[in-house]
Amino acid sequence: MDTKILAELEMLLREINHQINLYTRCFLNEKGITMSRFWVMNKLSLDKPITMKDLQKKLLLAPATLTGLIDNLVDDMLVKRWRDDNDRRLVYLTLTPEGHKLLSDILQCRISIFENSLKNLDEINIEQINDDLRLILNRIKKTTDELP
Repeated sequence: MDTKILAELEMLLREINHQINLYTRCFLNEKGITMSRFWVMNKLSLDKPITMKDLQKKLLLAPATLTGLIDNLVDDMLVKRWRDDNDRRLVYLTLTPEGHKLLSDILQCRISIFENSLKNLDEINIEQINDDLRLILNRIKKTTDELP
């Protein structure tokens, strides 16, 4: 494969992500939430319930950093936190209904970026792009799963 083309693909994906994140930050500022809190909420929506330890591993955050983020989300009633009755060392997390609603609003905001950007572009096959990106993501995950 041509390294130059792959470098351009990597740059384009990174820049698309950057632009979406810029737009998202404006929306989050209106809601009084940070990008870090959004990423925590997003991960909580995928794995429920999840332990603090597992969430920390998935987000690659220091335990103290994650604890601060979770404390704020719990205070804002966006996340529920509880200890396991059988093993008090395990702390579980899940989104509250309010957290799910806010996350849904944030994700809809992000989707609207694509809707606005891609309308009237008949030559783009979104389903094919999704299929190709899903394939790339799965192969990257397989590669990173083999890392120590």
